[in-house]
Parts: sequence; structure tokens; C-alpha cells
Amino acid sequence: MTVPRRLTVGEAARALGMCRTTLLAAEEAGLLVPSRTPGGHRRYDPADLDRFLGRAHPVAAQPPPVPAPQAVHLVPAVRAAVRPLARALDAESTGVYLAGPDAGLHFCAAFGVPRWLAERLADTPAPAAVAQAHRSRGHRVFDPAEAAFPEPRSTGHGAVVPLCVDDAEPVGALFVITRSDRGLLPADLRTVEAFGSVVAALVAAQLRVTDLELRLARIAALSG
Repeated sequence: MTVPRRLTVGEAARALGMCRTTLLAAEEAGLLVPSRTPGGHRRYDPADLDRFLGRAHPVAAQPPPVPAPQAVHLVPAVRAAVRPLARALDAESTGVYLAGPDAGLHFCAAFGVPRWLAERLADTPAPAAVAQAHRSRGHRVFDPAEAAFPEPRSTGHGAVVPLCVDDAEPVGALFVITRSDRGLLPADLRTVEAFGSVVAALVAAQLRVTDLELRLARIAALSG
């Protein structure tokens, strides 16, 4: 008997028709329990995803499966929000990492990053500059070539700002990579920080909607 291949976070999210953040929220709520590779990466059993969607009968003596909540379109919303920043600075790319239930930072979405690279970033840890900006709640500038981010052949200049809403913990970090012939001026950093505030408010609102959807899904499952 052939054992089905376990899915990565990105593959599982696509299979469920939801964004990565909603998937991780479902995991935090105890609705999904992935296994871990020796390197610490999540892997999801397709049978568990089927049970989560209600496509398979639950095992005896277990609670009924909770249907997947309607996916919050966080990825398209974030991509649309950072697109104007890339154009304003004539940047190579700009994107967002979000804080997950495991306290780590996970790639969410970007503008100017091809799909193959986005999938790679989604399965690798956040670069040091992104983690430092999030942890310190302050901006960081870095050399994309030295950091090999977002890919080993990167050039230009990089900056990261935390995504903060009031005095709460940052919900993530926003990065921007300028073109090789364009540095980062103080006015540019202020522009990035202003966009960071807007994106932070957007993400916080979307995450509240996601949390509400998960709560409603659990209530519906118990009521059923």
C-alpha cells in the first residue's frame, strides 16, 4: 500500500482553499496537527485535511470534523497593499512576513516576487533582518546580496519595518528591496514606515475576521 505524500504548508493551504494564516490559526485551535520533518518544517497528512473539510467520516469516539471556514483573502489583500509601495520607491520587490502561532515569522505575500520564489520563501525561515526588525519593533536596513534575500542573486538595498498596531505586539514585518542603482534615503524609510502602519492595520483586521470564522466553525460543529 502506497503511503500518500505529506504536504507542505503551502500545498496544504492550497488544498484547503485557504491562506497560510488561516491554516496556522486552525492548527493553533487544535483542528489540525501536522507532523514535523527533522528540520522542523510542518507536513500535513492528506487524510487529516479531508477530515478537516468534512470529506471523510470521523473515527469512532472522536468529535465530528469541523468544516473549513471560508478563507480570508489575506494574501491578495496584502499583495495589493504593498504594490503601491513598490511603485512609489521604484523597488524591485516588497512583501510581508507574519507572526504565526508558533511565535515564528512566516512569508505571507509579496509584489515583485515570482511564484516559485514565494513558495521557497514560505518554506524557509525569515531572514535575520526581518526577525530583528520584528523583535526590536524598529526598522532595519540590510544588504540583499549579503543576506542572499529574497534570493542568492539579489542586489540593491533592503529595509524592513515591523507591522505594529498601537502598543500591541507586532503582527509581522514589511520588507522592501530597491533596485541596484537606488539607495534608501531617510524619506524612503519614512515612506516604508507609513505603508507599514497601513498594512499592519489591514492584517490585524483580517486576522480578527479569521479568528471569528474559526470560532463560528467550531460552534457550528458542536451544534451539529
